[in-house]
Amino acid sequence: MSKKLMAVLLSICCILLQVSTAFALEGTWHDPYGLNDIYEIEPTERSPRNPAAGQSVRIHSTTWPVEFGQKVWISYTVNGIKKTDVGAGWSYNSENNSYWEANLGSFAKGDVVQYTVHADANDKNAKTIGPFTFHVTDWEKVKSVSLNSDHNGTVIFDVKADTGNFSPKLALSFTDEETVRFQLSPRGDGKFASGISGYTVTEDAEKVEIKTGKLRLTVTKNPYALEVYSCEQNRVLTSNGGTGKEMSWLTDGKDVIGQFRDGYLSPSDERFYGFGERYNGTEKRGDVVETYVYNQYQNQGNKTYLAVPFFVTSKGYGIYLNTTCYSRFDMAAANKDRYVFEADTEQVDSPLLDYYLISADTPAKVVGKYNAISGMPQELPKWAFGLWMSANEWDTQSEALGAMKQSKNNDIPATVLVLEQWSDENTFYVWNDASYTPVSGSAALKNSDFTYGSKWPNPKSMADTLHENGLKLVLWQIPVLKYTPYAYAQKDNDEAYMLQKGYAVSDGHNGAYRIPESGWFGNSLLLDFTNPEAVAWWMNKRAYLFNDIKIDGVKTDGGEMVWRKNTSFHNGGTNLSMRNAYPNAYIKGYNDFVKKETGEGITFSRSGTSGVQTTGVFWAGDQASSFSAFREALSAGLSAGISGVPFWSWDLAGFTGNFPSAELYKRSTQMAAFSPIMQFHSEKSNPSPSEERSPWNVQSRTGDSSIIPMFRKYTNTRMNLLPYIFSEAQNSAHTGTPMMRAMFLDNPKDTNTYDLEEQYMFGSSLLVAPVVQEGQTVKSVYLPEGEWIDFWYNAMTPGGVTKDYYADVNSIPVYVKSGSILPLNLNKNYEMGGSIGNDMEHYENLTFRIYPEGESTYTLSHSDRSTMTVRAAENFAAGTVTVDLPASQIPITTQIFGTRPRGVNGNGQALQEMNTLDSFIKAQSGYYYSQNEKLTYIKTLPGSAEKIEVKVVNKAPYEAEHASLNHVSTSSEKSGYYGDGFVEQFAENGDWVEFEVYSKEKRTASLSVRYSAGMAAAQRTVTVNGEKTGTLALPATSGWNTWNTADIPINLNSGRNTIRISYENGDFVGINLDCILVK
Repeated sequence: MSKKLMAVLLSICCILLQVSTAFALEGTWHDPYGLNDIYEIEPTERSPRNPAAGQSVRIHSTTWPVEFGQKVWISYTVNGIKKTDVGAGWSYNSENNSYWEANLGSFAKGDVVQYTVHADANDKNAKTIGPFTFHVTDWEKVKSVSLNSDHNGTVIFDVKADTGNFSPKLALSFTDEETVRFQLSPRGDGKFASGISGYTVTEDAEKVEIKTGKLRLTVTKNPYALEVYSCEQNRVLTSNGGTGKEMSWLTDGKDVIGQFRDGYLSPSDERFYGFGERYNGTEKRGDVVETYVYNQYQNQGNKTYLAVPFFVTSKGYGIYLNTTCYSRFDMAAANKDRYVFEADTEQVDSPLLDYYLISADTPAKVVGKYNAISGMPQELPKWAFGLWMSANEWDTQSEALGAMKQSKNNDIPATVLVLEQWSDENTFYVWNDASYTPVSGSAALKNSDFTYGSKWPNPKSMADTLHENGLKLVLWQIPVLKYTPYAYAQKDNDEAYMLQKGYAVSDGHNGAYRIPESGWFGNSLLLDFTNPEAVAWWMNKRAYLFNDIKIDGVKTDGGEMVWRKNTSFHNGGTNLSMRNAYPNAYIKGYNDFVKKETGEGITFSRSGTSGVQTTGVFWAGDQASSFSAFREALSAGLSAGISGVPFWSWDLAGFTGNFPSAELYKRSTQMAAFSPIMQFHSEKSNPSPSEERSPWNVQSRTGDSSIIPMFRKYTNTRMNLLPYIFSEAQNSAHTGTPMMRAMFLDNPKDTNTYDLEEQYMFGSSLLVAPVVQEGQTVKSVYLPEGEWIDFWYNAMTPGGVTKDYYADVNSIPVYVKSGSILPLNLNKNYEMGGSIGNDMEHYENLTFRIYPEGESTYTLSHSDRSTMTVRAAENFAAGTVTVDLPASQIPITTQIFGTRPRGVNGNGQALQEMNTLDSFIKAQSGYYYSQNEKLTYIKTLPGSAEKIEVKVVNKAPYEAEHASLNHVSTSSEKSGYYGDGFVEQFAENGDWVEFEVYSKEKRTASLSVRYSAGMAAAQRTVTVNGEKTGTLALPATSGWNTWNTADIPINLNSGRNTIRISYENGDFVGINLDCILVK
């Protein structure tokens, strides 16, 4: 062989070796659970993750790099017996990876399968990963039960399953007379709760009956069946269908109990609400709802940050599934006649299915009882209910103080400033651009250790300035120790100490868990908030912010960061239970610290599960500036309230995406003013032009000069209402009922309220119907039975009907329920929407506005949580309204809605009538009647308790300008009318004005018609509920500015009545019509 040929052959060999090396199989990967994300399945998982009997098991894997000649196969054993290897088929290539799938087939309950993934290329360079093990499970169901014992407030049944070798037990106990707790222990060794002792147990051959004063449970022994009957509501609340259908557990029959299941029959008209913060509608019949805390950036759909395993039904009860593990609720989706709930369980020694069936006479009380079980809402300071201002772009002290100055200069009272971009973005507790000497990971810095830079030259001075101007300071936080690819001395010191002490969440393999790289704060450490020592260390790092800077609260963002099945915690929990529960622990850690340091500070959070309502305020997360996101936020807020979270907010007009239009901003502002918490926020950190959702910036960006005046009106109205809002918040904290209430909560017998998703009760008295459709100016508002008064115009209308309300872009429909007492803080001139500033401690004009009906009581909570109770009693039949005011150190004004009285007494002494509002304002005591508002103003001196008697007064009139009109028009060009105007051009045949009038009972009444007939005597026809009552003679008046009344007897039905005043054949002469009065 020539030297030349030899050289060629050697070159070819070298090339082949290089090619072989370049394309050698480098690795294979398979992870049975991936991130354990229920929404995103990774391409290298096992499917299903937890195989059940009869399910085909597929093993997905990947190899790299992509090359010809690779193969993948699975070796496995079943119950220790080796099986024939299964080859994997190639599925696809993506970038530098090939993806494979192998089908192992199905297995039987109790099988233990262990497998390893193998790969090679051209029978060389073999790689393996594994072994992995799974236990095959199947459902075991309750077949029959027998009474075991009844002692210490617990009734225990022995359970016989349809299969298996366990000795299950079922325990029933009562937390109160209307709430029963079910606990099922498949192994029979669970620790059962005890409840009240006030029940009886009777037994015969077929059944066991357990009865409290308000509930009766009938347990059929064989086959197991359950019926729950409400003695209070006199009906069956629910039953499981008589076959024990759903109470079951998923098990391998030996070591594993992986899930529980139960369910009940459901009639087709039953509705379901709750489940946490839900963006895709409040009513869930026909849906599958999952309780899984999840960070979905925009367009949340069926995902949620705030996942609560609790729902309320329209049939007088609710279900609370007492677990923080993933749970799934099939609400008559798979089977139209029943709902079923399932819950994962951690592999503990004695797992329990644990849930409560809670009943009450209203759904609102069901929610309150749920909160009594899972934890009552935190009492919040009064300042939490003013306007919150926030923008991510405020990253300097000058910008923060600039926002404060803008709010003050524009007379827009704010009470909270939130800063997100304040820190170094590394430690998240050091102010950005501050200089200091790093300390050890165990030590904590003080304010005196810092030399502050140009961005935040003096945080303490800034906080002092904010406080002097009535604002509280809230700073953004996150529960991670951030990963950085660069050195950062203080953060690195903290990380080393955190790892050394075991303060980070564990990966379950004796290492620290790190957030997946693909996620928010990828590769960062997560503090274990179930470890008290870790929490104390973490908070000590931040103590100077409270002790030195004097901040007032924390925005506890995130928390949806627990992934991977084996992730474990100091308290013994794993990913299964802590995925949902971690935000609760995180927020509680901060909340406890904030309360300890400030006494009344709060946390502002977005995620959690049952019980999280005990810690502060929540907002709806990341939403776009669009009308669709606006509607989703409304749904989320109503669902959150039904789920026991009363203190809720959202970023008004959205925080990202396209800049909001003027219309969207106005509509969002209107709703925010009548929401538990009002706040604006924006996402972008350094945009040009500015993206902040402040009214001054929105006005500048949109060119709409009415933005600031509109925003001023609604923020000041909110401040006027703050005594009411704070009192309602206190009530929510004490009773557990939401501030922002879906309409059905207080009206369970009115089926018209079941599907109302665009209106709500704000507290006990105000009905709010935000306009959430772009371009809409006529809003359909359903008013439940009773009488309602327009909040803005004091126009009355009966309920039980849907009203079309004209709401231009600057207006929102709001009604007051008759019988309400609204505590207000009004300005000098008693103007709703008038400026009173942001003072939380004092009243400018403490006013109780009373809409009399029967007997009413309201308890006002002051900022220090002391209270005063006002009582009112209406007796229009006798022409009186009496009001009892408690002793007070400040003057109190009472406003009574009705006709002009003939006199007012205070503690038996006649009060002087004032002819003008100005004279009333200047007087120390007296009364004044505002004919436009239909309000009698009464001022009493501070001091002892006062009994006010308003004499010869009637129910307020129904105004013609707010009635239904045909061929007539409205005007306000004359004087002396009630309300906002009157009807004119009422002069031709076919003209009519139709009033809707409410009566508490069927009765004969006197109809008084107020009119002017400046030309000559006139006549009109009166029709009541479609039947002609008679004609009404209307004597001439001395002019069009002179008003007279004419009376006619009428018969009224109980509830809503229709009264028409019409010009018909035989009627004559044009009139102006002001109002009607029903006596």
